[in-house]
Amino acid sequence: MKKTALLLAGLGFCLLGHAEEPARNFYFAGYKIVLIPSDTFRVEVENPDLGIQEMKDGTLSFTLKDASGPMPKDVVRIYTNDVRRISMIYSELIADQPFAVDSLSLSLASGSKGRVNVKTKYLQVSAGAGSRLRVEGETDVFDCTQQGNSKVSTANLKVEKHF
Repeated sequence: MKKTALLLAGLGFCLLGHAEEPARNFYFAGYKIVLIPSDTFRVEVENPDLGIQEMKDGTLSFTLKDASGPMPKDVVRIYTNDVRRISMIYSELIADQPFAVDSLSLSLASGSKGRVNVKTKYLQVSAGAGSRLRVEGETDVFDCTQQGNSKVSTANLKVEKHF
């Protein structure tokens, strides 16, 4: 009962705290992120008591309190139709449904992984420190940086222009 009350309180914080102005920039440390296209902005955190959620300098961040052990430790579902930037460490990103935005920047580090399906005009990906990302869909311009034994797979990405 207590856990359910905490979950509802945390979910209410996320929903009420960001209902007026949807976030477009996100930072994650230790979470599994599920992006779901939606006209109504909403955030659901399965276990809000495991981490700290805050809005700072236009970025909605989710950071685990305990960063030891296997990652990710919790799940965040983001319902939105406008994401500009996602930065993540020790995290996993899932966006299986086509996500249509003008410009999208993805930054993965510290063994992060994921798969995204996009339809963008500009897509920038930076992968470092053993990160893995599979990108599908289409983009007009693709700018990709891979460092530190990272891999960005683009076999199913239609690109007009590479940088």
